[in-house]
Amino acid sequence: MSVIGLFILSIAAGWLINIAADVLPTKQTSKMTWAAPLWALPIGLRSQLAVVLPQRPMVKSGQIVSLRRYRVVFAATLLLGLLALFQADSFATQLVLAVQAWFFLTVAVIDLEHRLVLNRMLVAALPFVALANLLNGTPSLISMMLGGVAGFGFFLLLAVLAPGAMGMGDVKLAGFIGLVTGLSGVVAALFLGILAGGIAGLVVLIRNRFRRGNTLAYAPYLVLGAWLFLFRIFETLHIFLERL
Repeated sequence: MSVIGLFILSIAAGWLINIAADVLPTKQTSKMTWAAPLWALPIGLRSQLAVVLPQRPMVKSGQIVSLRRYRVVFAATLLLGLLALFQADSFATQLVLAVQAWFFLTVAVIDLEHRLVLNRMLVAALPFVALANLLNGTPSLISMMLGGVAGFGFFLLLAVLAPGAMGMGDVKLAGFIGLVTGLSGVVAALFLGILAGGIAGLVVLIRNRFRRGNTLAYAPYLVLGAWLFLFRIFETLHIFLERL
């Protein structure tokens, strides 16, 4: 995949992720939101395009979605695409890594804004995960199934032992991450996610002076763990530091 091709795919992915984050958790339709990401463009460029923009979409709380979200999502899709580009040699592997990372980004954005991990998203993505693993040859079907069971089972146990600490959406997402990484990777991915979530939770507690009642969207930290595993961030960083 060329850098130009990657840029085009990343822009398209960013557009779709923004629309999905507006549509899937709400009663809005794609007809209402398809042009919403244009709000992220400079005013001058928007006027040159001569597109009649719809009303800016509303989030669950009734507040207007910040333009920052559109811009952050576009930047994130491009960064994740670059990581996929330099992580693998074959186009198929690059595309699979990028699409998986972009899917997890959609999950994270929706959970941040709505505190929801949508079942229909996870179910709809299952055939893609199976096909991607089949094309890449790893993880195997058995490893994928065992990883899904391990991730789901471990987080279900955590949810039972600590009621209210996480929702069933997080439990299902942990199982889904296990399907993506396989049994050999689910421990590392979820450990990194739990570590990131624990640090974030501690920061929130300190900022709120340890008052109870604070909530934390947990899916983004599980997604971070999945990204760190998929792109072998620590291994890549170690190799880079050794070459210095």
